[in-house]
Amino acid sequence: MPRTGGAERRTTLVEEAIRQFGREGYGGASLDDIAGAVGVRKQTLLYYFESKDALLEACLQAAGIRLAEVIAEALEGKEGYCDRAEAVIHSVFDLAAEWPEFPMFIREAGRLGPLAFERFADVLDPLRRRAVDFLRSGMDDGEVRKQDPAMLLFTLYTAVVGSLTEASVLNAVVGAD
Repeated sequence: MPRTGGAERRTTLVEEAIRQFGREGYGGASLDDIAGAVGVRKQTLLYYFESKDALLEACLQAAGIRLAEVIAEALEGKEGYCDRAEAVIHSVFDLAAEWPEFPMFIREAGRLGPLAFERFADVLDPLRRRAVDFLRSGMDDGEVRKQDPAMLLFTLYTAVVGSLTEASVLNAVVGAD
């Protein structure tokens, strides 16, 4: 394997950890397996991340940043409320199509308990605030029925993430085309 720089290797380790945490779960993924998948030893992984929890923290950070980037890109040049909302939803589905472990990783993070998910929520807080403001402005403009924008965001989040992570259940409920 060609020698990679520190930042590149760190990124590669995080990407592989997200894949394995998404596929195997946090408890099922081992540092040895993550390191081996990228061609390094566990000691090398521990040079970059002092523990499995520190690696998880980096994964939560990276996933949150990537999600925020994808949504920001989707909103570029979009004008109307409905066009912007549709662009965001499509961008999340497109992200899941290109990175299938992403929704599974998000689901796994939610199952790790409140501390892990709070870390992810902290990363996403600026995005959450922007989304709540967007929903509130849609309500003020009459585009969306007035309600609690934070609860509406939660409903939209669970609908989108649930559709991505529970595809077999979704197919059973709505039928496969």
